[in-house]
Amino acid sequence: MRAGVCLFASSAPAQNGERLLEIPLDKMTPDQRAVADAILAGPRKEIGQPFGAWLRNPELTGRLGKLGEYLRLKTSLDGRVRELTILMSAQFWGSQYEWFAHAPMAIKAGLDSTAIAAIGGGRKPDNLKEAEAVA
Repeated sequence: MRAGVCLFASSAPAQNGERLLEIPLDKMTPDQRAVADAILAGPRKEIGQPFGAWLRNPELTGRLGKLGEYLRLKTSLDGRVRELTILMSAQFWGSQYEWFAHAPMAIKAGLDSTAIAAIGGGRKPDNLKEAEAVA
């Protein structure tokens, strides 16, 4: 059985099936703007998702952003292995956003496109390099 955690209180737009709109920089609270500025100044250089939604809770956004930055960008894992594990997790959990965000990053990191296709199809890729196979 798969379990998830809801990090945000529900909102009327989410209940109606609409997406949360990004908050324009000039409409943010001072706390939201401080977190947005930190994101823009960091390695990501753009707010994008999931930060557009997370900014409704700036303290949480700052903490999750730093955790994600550490786990993804400050790891000792080779980029191919890192992106491989992210794609495997995205496929397992059915996370379309994560898949579509990271598949191009995996290609850029040097992961073979046939391996990406196999993972997307729920299969173990053939001909993985040693470090990739361990992951």
